[in-house]
Amino acid sequence: MFSCVKPYENQNYSALKRACLRRKVLFEDPNFPATDDSLYYKGSPGPTVRWKRPKDICEDPRLFVDGISSHDLHQGQVGNCWFVAACSSLASRESLWQKTVEAAAAASSKWAMAEDEPKPSQLSMPLVLDRDLTKQMRLRMESLTQRGQKRQDGEKLLRPSESVYRIDFIQQHRLQFERWDVVLDQPGKVTITGTSQNWTPDLTNLMTRQLLDPAAIFWRKEDSEAMDWNEADALEFGERLSDLAKIRKVMYFLITFSEGLEPANLKAS
Repeated sequence: MFSCVKPYENQNYSALKRACLRRKVLFEDPNFPATDDSLYYKGSPGPTVRWKRPKDICEDPRLFVDGISSHDLHQGQVGNCWFVAACSSLASRESLWQKTVEAAAAASSKWAMAEDEPKPSQLSMPLVLDRDLTKQMRLRMESLTQRGQKRQDGEKLLRPSESVYRIDFIQQHRLQFERWDVVLDQPGKVTITGTSQNWTPDLTNLMTRQLLDPAAIFWRKEDSEAMDWNEADALEFGERLSDLAKIRKVMYFLITFSEGLEPANLKAS
């Protein structure tokens, strides 16, 4: 987002989405409630309006079928010509329309796809321990210690509890994130952080500003077989990976092990 753009009423889409996922509720805009006050600027209300979500209208809701044009929008009786006119203008530029509608639709509800449509095949893409790169990062730490030197400003050094993992992307331009599959064979916690840097064995120093937010955190409690996780942040992280896969063939991760865990205890994809 450009620095000159300010979110309306300080509403941040990512933050709103995470909050709804944590609470397991659909989004309700406090600044645009489902009341007549949101529809009529002044004067007496117009025709009676019943507020519904797409899933309340039909079993198979679709916003548009076979594309969109400016002729697809009709005002009706609500008196919102200002809104319809803006949408008609956006509809003439499909890329702008997609960006606008996808953000709005995802915040409130998901448009269902037809049940009879073929589902895309699923790939299990494991996070693989990169032993050579982990070794290189630890040698950097040992070298600084032996020579009594300090790290560079903002440099991220690999701690003993951290290891470098990677995913080699397949069919980069067709990937869509589905879910995380993480298994810990004993109680403990792992934190998976992505990096914006393309690492190589002769890498330049990793800087903290190159670490991506949010991180995915998974943990298993004592006397429990179930996995817990920071669902909203982890899902947002996963969706971001599928976007990065369009421009990268490999992605690296910094995985932090805690509470007695080590790489041998983790399986993740």
